[in-house]
Amino acid sequence: MNAIGRRHFTAAMFGFAITATFVSYQLLTDSQSPIQRDSALMAVFVVLCPPSVLSVALDPEVGTNNYYFLWTLIALLNAGLYATIRALVSRRLQRPE
Repeated sequence: MNAIGRRHFTAAMFGFAITATFVSYQLLTDSQSPIQRDSALMAVFVVLCPPSVLSVALDPEVGTNNYYFLWTLIALLNAGLYATIRALVSRRLQRPE
């Protein structure tokens, strides 16, 4: 893998990791947990993971197969988003002004 491909892959993995952190936070602070969710932190996660808005429309039960399938799909979409943004930024920076 060349250096450019490695940078895009790194950006994609960063997007995937953000989604994984978001899901971990949701599982840690579910309705049966004594820890309550922080609204500001949830807003930060939504900004960092825009595809997570899909979960609002579908709203699967936490812990079900549908929940994990949906969040895997969201993680892949977020990874693709981060890789695309990285590609666009690197292309923009390579153009002579």
